[in-house]
Amino acid sequence: MKEKIALKKDIDWNKISLLMKIGLLGALINLAGDMIIGWGIRNEYLIGIEGFISHYLKVSDIRLFWSAILGLIGAPVSTIAHFGVYQLIKPFSQKYSKLYRNGLFGCLILGGPGVHMSSVATAFFYKYMTVVSPNTALAASIKFACYFSLPLYIPFFAFLITETYAHLKVISTGLSPYPRWCWIFSLPVGTLIFSFIKLLGNHAIVNAIMVGSLTLGNIWTIAGLLMMLKKAEENWQKVFV
Repeated sequence: MKEKIALKKDIDWNKISLLMKIGLLGALINLAGDMIIGWGIRNEYLIGIEGFISHYLKVSDIRLFWSAILGLIGAPVSTIAHFGVYQLIKPFSQKYSKLYRNGLFGCLILGGPGVHMSSVATAFFYKYMTVVSPNTALAASIKFACYFSLPLYIPFFAFLITETYAHLKVISTGLSPYPRWCWIFSLPVGTLIFSFIKLLGNHAIVNAIMVGSLTLGNIWTIAGLLMMLKKAEENWQKVFV
């Protein structure tokens, strides 16, 4: 049953638009960080994880540094857009808006310093371990990631799944001012769309986009909801005015 709208509240639509634009800028900065580290050609003679991460060995230290900095800044800034979405769903559903907010706070805290930075640190570790000890570099890097990255990845994705579930639920069931079909502007849909580019083969631009596919999914979400914001405002006026 559709949840009853429990709260009537004025919405500053210009503020929501600004939050989404700031968040979109943050996501683009984050994407730049992803593509800087992802740009390269994989060694197709290597298989498995070793082949998948082989191009990181050719990434310069300065690229690793800037990838880390851009992700550290861009990832948390991108969540500002989702705080704008939170303001839109709160009047329609106290239950799912709280779920959305809780997941969002986790992504804000862990996205940049937790997931992005630790991923770049693992690539840096693998690069120099390969120089020192090629035979043990991969195993040591996997252990490094398990000890220092995985403990951050697990809660991050728990928060991300929580936010994404609430996002899909409220839009697809009419618990937001957006048309129900706008559920397509969501992280899973956007990430899936951009993931298909891997079918184009082993090229630098393809590999860079694949590294940034989750961020591109976020850009798809924010840009789509920003594009439909005027329609959401019209629907809001029908309900509350």
